[in-house]
Amino acid sequence: MSDFNKSRRVFLRTAALGAAAVPLARIAVHSPAAHAEKAKAEDGHAMDYVNDATTSDHPKYKDGNKCSTCAFWAGEESGGWGTCRHPEFSDVLVNKNGWCSTWVPGG
Repeated sequence: MSDFNKSRRVFLRTAALGAAAVPLARIAVHSPAAHAEKAKAEDGHAMDYVNDATTSDHPKYKDGNKCSTCAFWAGEESGGWGTCRHPEFSDVLVNKNGWCSTWVPGG
């Protein structure tokens, strides 16, 4: 067997295994268990975060600003808690009525 045919077979076998692994990786990343591990952010978590925006005395806070109207808000998961796209909040859920100093108009 020529070296070309060996290389081609190795390539095809590797490509087939890689293609078969893609659906399994998607299942692992989007499993409900991945979201179950996230804790809820507490007041003072990062960026002057508070769970109730109306309690903020931060100079940047304005009435009506809250997580659910922020461009970083990724959506509610359950019971008023959801995910935030800001890197400081990637490991926790935030309250839809919360606020932090990185609030950006959106929603």
